Amino acid sequence: MTKISISKCSSYHEEDVQRAVNQCLEDLGGLSSFIKEGNKVLIKPNVLQARKPEEAVTTHPAVIEAIIIAVKKAGAVPLVGDSPGGLWLSLGKHWKKTGIGEVCSKYDVEIVNFEASGVYEKQINGNAYHITKPVLDVDFVINVPKIKTQGLTKFTCAIKNMYGTVPGLIKIEYHKRATNPYDFSRIVVDIFAITKPNLNIVDGIIGMEGTGGPSSGDPIELGMILASADGVALDSYICHILGKDPLEVATNKIAYERGLGEANINEMEILGFQPPVRNDFKWPSNIMNLLPSFITRGMWRIIWQRPVINSDLCTDCQQCIKNCPVEALTSGVNIPEFNYKECINCLCCIEMCPQKAISLNKSLLARFVTRGNG
Repeated sequence: MTKISISKCSSYHEEDVQRAVNQCLEDLGGLSSFIKEGNKVLIKPNVLQARKPEEAVTTHPAVIEAIIIAVKKAGAVPLVGDSPGGLWLSLGKHWKKTGIGEVCSKYDVEIVNFEASGVYEKQINGNAYHITKPVLDVDFVINVPKIKTQGLTKFTCAIKNMYGTVPGLIKIEYHKRATNPYDFSRIVVDIFAITKPNLNIVDGIIGMEGTGGPSSGDPIELGMILASADGVALDSYICHILGKDPLEVATNKIAYERGLGEANINEMEILGFQPPVRNDFKWPSNIMNLLPSFITRGMWRIIWQRPVINSDLCTDCQQCIKNCPVEALTSGVNIPEFNYKECINCLCCIEMCPQKAISLNKSLLARFVTRGNG
């Protein structure tokens, strides 16, 4: 059976997090059972934006610190790397703001620049993908996602976190290939299959819920650290305990059907803390996730949704313009303006807005259809 280890942890105090991470690793046989002395181990957090740890947008630095300590104790060489959303010529502010840079400096750990390290082109399912070289060059990859909702794919954790191995604006280009959530989920799973991490350790102490995830949702206390060699099983189990059928999340379903991991809860051995299933978690409501694409296309005049900008919150930083894959946003008088005829509802603008100034507006019928689904 697929093993998932869980340790209860209700705070980000260093001692509490280190205890929880170590317990998860011990339940899986110890980190030394996975890596060898001298191995280069890439630790891949979620650094979506340059946001403070308490905002629950990024993997908390205390979790990264605990993993660095464990890797060093095993005699291996830790590295840390990620590619945030959008195009960033300098990632220094991301590492500083998230607190991960300070942790790496404290333990003399190299931060790998995915944007400047070159790429490998990999083919899978007839598609070509560019993956940053360090991810495929190291001996071992530890994937360290955070539990969050995601407007387009419903959920982001172990599978979706590996999308950050695609550098820079190439990520935006892949959105152009997929104009509906299911097709984009296929791309996410393709990248997970190419980069498939050796171990996954999840920051589930404070997650994010709601339609605004993964950057503008609401923080929610979940109180746990989880670990498994099977990222698909982790995502599926987490969805289960958050009240969602795992196979209703497309990334889980596609990955399971491709044999990339387990999604059957009955085939999982849960070690340690066993959290109860909760029914209060707020999942995102996206009409494109609920109705077939031919229906939404045919009835878009009455069942529509579209991102809108709150002028009181917008600072006109134009990150939404820079990160729109189809150039549906342009500079306006005071705030960016949408061309909704070009908008593909990928929700990249919502995801990348640092001010939480963009939200999803829906027609009356769309609100009715999505009622109770978010």
